[in-house]
Amino acid sequence: MKPEISVIIPNWNGKKYLKTCFDSLRNQIFKNFEIILVDNGSEDISLKFTKKKYPEIKIIALSENTGFSRAVNLGIKKASGKYIALLNNDTETHPNWLQNLKLATEKYPQYYSFACKILCFDKRDIIDSAGDGYKINGVAYRRGHYQKDSNEFNQEQEVFGPCGAAALYKKKLFDKIGLFDEDFFAFYEDVDLNFRAQLAGFKCIYIPSAVVYHIGHGSSQNNEWVAFLCRRNELFTLIKNMPFRLCLKYFRKIIWFRCWWFFKDLIKMIIKYKYDKTTQIRMEARFAALKNFWKMYKKRRLTASRVSVSYLINLLDCKN
Repeated sequence: MKPEISVIIPNWNGKKYLKTCFDSLRNQIFKNFEIILVDNGSEDISLKFTKKKYPEIKIIALSENTGFSRAVNLGIKKASGKYIALLNNDTETHPNWLQNLKLATEKYPQYYSFACKILCFDKRDIIDSAGDGYKINGVAYRRGHYQKDSNEFNQEQEVFGPCGAAALYKKKLFDKIGLFDEDFFAFYEDVDLNFRAQLAGFKCIYIPSAVVYHIGHGSSQNNEWVAFLCRRNELFTLIKNMPFRLCLKYFRKIIWFRCWWFFKDLIKMIIKYKYDKTTQIRMEARFAALKNFWKMYKKRRLTASRVSVSYLINLLDCKN
């Protein structure tokens, strides 16, 4: 029987997390799904362990670390399901996770993506993400991050998009707006996809009954590299997606905000006694974004907005 859902798990040297993740998937109440592990050239025994202990899992083995975006895209291309579920390797899923997501697709057929309630792995009454939000200044955030789980986060509601650590998408969404941008490598690729989906009119709804427990950065131990990618890709997302009409309307919050921080960091670097590594990373990320400006800018033709400015203003957090 053809699976309804394809669960795609990117992995890089994450063997220590896989048993918990895979066992929780084996315990899912909903059974009509496949699991695709995309291994990014792991140097640990991830592949050997998976093949021996979980033979039902399909494996795409890459020779090197190609990043989250490319790994997930390869998984999507090989997927058989009508729906694509993304799942980080450092997670544990509640037994009802897929069941409740599938019920949500039937209840809300007009939505193209579904955000999960992601709780902290070691503090399961604390929110890691209740869907993604996006500020008008170009900074993405996780709704409810590190807040106590409460009734506020138990309401089904529209959000900017799902966090890529645990999300469900209609597979045909990727046919309509394209796959994850491989130029991002990792981080903010889900934010970029969310923005493209919203600009095309494909909305997301948050499903609080679809619960996942997340450790966080399980395969990302180089903090400086992570900080660089987040800063650079934050700018990539702005360049690609922010409509000109919003740039003009919120010039001070979008353009001036960026310029002010750039010159502040530049002065820090000139005055060496205020130099620090964090400032250097921010500057390097800006120059990398500038170097790729036209490459990202040319992609705007693929993300032309089909929704009104008023819709975007209501969608985005324009207060900050």
